[in-house]
Amino acid sequence: MSPAADGMAPLCFNCSILPGDMSLGVARSLVPCNDSRASRFPDPEDLNLTDEELRLKYLGPQQTELFVPICAMYLLIFVVGAVGNGLTCTVILRHKAMRTPTNYYLFSLAVSDLLVLLVGLPLELYEMWCNYPFLLGTGGCYFRTLLFETVCLASVLNVTALSVERYVAVVHPLQARSMMTRVRVRRVLGAIWGLAVLCSLPNASLHGIRQLEVPCRGTVPQSAMCTLVYPRALYNLVVQITTLFFFCLPMATISVLYLLIGLQLRRERLQLLRQEARATARPSDSWRFQRAQDRGRTQVTKMLSRPLTLCSTTSCQAASGRLSRKPCAWGLSAATTDPSTTPTASAG
Repeated sequence: MSPAADGMAPLCFNCSILPGDMSLGVARSLVPCNDSRASRFPDPEDLNLTDEELRLKYLGPQQTELFVPICAMYLLIFVVGAVGNGLTCTVILRHKAMRTPTNYYLFSLAVSDLLVLLVGLPLELYEMWCNYPFLLGTGGCYFRTLLFETVCLASVLNVTALSVERYVAVVHPLQARSMMTRVRVRRVLGAIWGLAVLCSLPNASLHGIRQLEVPCRGTVPQSAMCTLVYPRALYNLVVQITTLFFFCLPMATISVLYLLIGLQLRRERLQLLRQEARATARPSDSWRFQRAQDRGRTQVTKMLSRPLTLCSTTSCQAASGRLSRKPCAWGLSAATTDPSTTPTASAG
């Protein structure tokens, strides 16, 4: 039975032995382990390395390779994203006519992107410039992980809720007038952000500060890193659950909703063709007016479907750990300048 099973401390290599004296009999001389998390039998070369050499050996270079081109690309993303999302928020806040239920979702998406750009991106660049030591402590590590996870999940939920709102506005226009109110949308957005924070806690709790520890040397100074501190199997389980509920289910929901929107547009198109066939022999002014209205409504729904479909795909990909949603909110910001994006206008 192992010492750990007997409640005893595990046994490690006797650090009082010099590297040149490690004969077979002496190597079997074990002593109770200290708090070191490193391997049981150390590399004899580690006893002669400096702290800087140990950090380079086990943690890699302090600065990420290709830091300059990556930094330039991040700065370009920062400028484009900050300008686009900032203008979106400014237009919606300064003009009351733009404070529609649809634009509230766009505002929430823009806020999530601004949080990444203004808070998360500088932290990411600093960590790439100086991988270790992590100077913000355990609280800063939790905040960094929680921020990225929260804005990712909130963006996916925002796009899903916006897809539901568009479906109701196109397929059930009469219900949209009473259901899609500003008060209700604010409550939905509050629930979305609260759920995003709550579901981000498991992943954030698995991260923390870990320092490099070498047997017979102890903790290496200036080696603190914000990384995973719990078993990777538990982390993989959290990632799989998050992928199921924040990627697979939203993607399936959005796909079904836009399939139904497409079928509705097809029915409207066929109905318009039948009306044109019946009125070919005897057109009237009232029929021309009705045809213009039907075409206008079809164009509005198509305009709403195209950018949102691209945005929904991009945001759902973010839930699986790919690129962020910065192009998503930038593409949707153009829709906020058109009053026809409101549920009332799309309802015809």
